[in-house]
Amino acid sequence: MVPFSRHAHIRCAQRQIHPDSVAFIKKHGQKIRRTGIIFYFLRRRDIPETLRCDDQFAKLEGATLLISQDGTLITAYRNPKGLKAILKKTPYRL
Repeated sequence: MVPFSRHAHIRCAQRQIHPDSVAFIKKHGQKIRRTGIIFYFLRRRDIPETLRCDDQFAKLEGATLLISQDGTLITAYRNPKGLKAILKKTPYRL
């Protein structure tokens, strides 16, 4: 279970991202370290093939988690083309 910040609670509620979905994204998503934050991005190919037909998991495609160094969820959002923006970020905080 990932601890949520106050901001993350609000954003997940607004964006209808359930805590179980957060655990799924963290388990199956691609882990990327950028700007002192850990990003978990869930691509279509990261979703197990047996679960791709299930709407609950199919709607998570493109979901992104931002997790701080201490393991707290900062925020979560959906952007199917977000991986390109994440990879453009500098690897380290300046």
